Amino acid sequence: METEARLAEGIKAHQNGDVETALSAYKDVLSENPDHPDGLHFLGLLLFKPEEPEDAIALIRHSLKINGRNAAAHNNLGNIFKLVKRPREALEEYIEALDIDAHQANVWRNIGIVTGSIGEDADLLDRLADLTLRHPEQGEPWGVYGFRLIKSGRTEEGADALEKALTLGVELVPAALKMARYLHALGRVEVAVTHLENLAEHNPDDPAVSFQLAAARGQSPEKAPEAYVRSHFDTFAGTFDEVLEGLEYSAPEIVADEVKALAAESGPIFQDALDLGCGTGLCGPLIRDLCGKLTGLDLSGEMLRKASERRVYDFLVEGEMVAFLNADLPTQFDLCVCVDTLIYLGDLTGFFEALSKALKPGGVLVASVERLETETGSYRLHSSSRFAHHPDYLRRTAEAAGLVFGPERRHVLRMEFGNEVAGTVFHVRKPAAAAQDLP
Repeated sequence: METEARLAEGIKAHQNGDVETALSAYKDVLSENPDHPDGLHFLGLLLFKPEEPEDAIALIRHSLKINGRNAAAHNNLGNIFKLVKRPREALEEYIEALDIDAHQANVWRNIGIVTGSIGEDADLLDRLADLTLRHPEQGEPWGVYGFRLIKSGRTEEGADALEKALTLGVELVPAALKMARYLHALGRVEVAVTHLENLAEHNPDDPAVSFQLAAARGQSPEKAPEAYVRSHFDTFAGTFDEVLEGLEYSAPEIVADEVKALAAESGPIFQDALDLGCGTGLCGPLIRDLCGKLTGLDLSGEMLRKASERRVYDFLVEGEMVAFLNADLPTQFDLCVCVDTLIYLGDLTGFFEALSKALKPGGVLVASVERLETETGSYRLHSSSRFAHHPDYLRRTAEAAGLVFGPERRHVLRMEFGNEVAGTVFHVRKPAAAAQDLP
């Protein structure tokens, strides 16, 4: 078989997850031509392991020495550096890819991610300014530059750059939504609404666009559409952990500390535990030793795939939270944790009613939500497209479902635009007496 045909076989097998066939094909290609650039490139991708990346890096670098004009190889090498937390090296590869073809929305997105993980750096800001001026007709570089300006405290200049990006046009809808969300949060509400209306006109069936437009208009639906949440986190899964690191995100640790305090009081093991909206599994490792069986539930299959890599969950289930809790489950739970998942639900009536069915008598939920800090109220959809809940509303709704609410504490969950995002971490318990089937 000709070398190129064998390479195509390997790539197809690689895409289908057939590692053995792909490996055999790539080795056949390289046995015919040890300097085949694509064979080296794809073998490097196949052999990449986050804990041992150097072999993969060496293979792709060898490929690029032979054919340095391969934008995809530069981007993939950048992705490897991104995954192993070497953002400056990743940035260099992404810029090389753009020098070959500047019209690559995914590469601009990757630059935004890695620069977001780099701390204060005046040289980086200058470099992004230069990169933007080299491609002034494209929206994406203005967006990357704008986010960096905002991160550096130059919010008005950053907002101007985001406006310019949206005016020029941005290929990826999630990137455009993020820019509009930032503009809304920075007080440019009319501008955000205008651009969101334009997005909605061109993407009438996109639930993320319609939901964010509702938030920008000050509307407050009962919950985020499932399709929006699933799509958002399927897209976000690959960079979720890295992005949260830059936000000083502490909710998983705070919730885990509450669980540890409960375990110290009532006994060391929760036999049946459930991580609701487990995402990539940030909370799981922190409570694993306190649980007998630990189940993770999430709406996003891609997030669950990342969670499975942690090897801490006994079971991982893809599904919607309230529907799962209402289902005919094989067991009830001693413990449920829910870290920043309820922020995608406004009305929590159905959630607490379902939770009451799923908890064992005496079982407890420990959860975090964003805190609505008004004198009174229930819930509100913020410009971030996340709901905030008033502590009194949490109490009323939980107690209406027959649950015992408290304690609750105010915590800072993360930073956003240099400001603290206030949250409520609270307990809800099912009364022990509720389980007694007395004659």
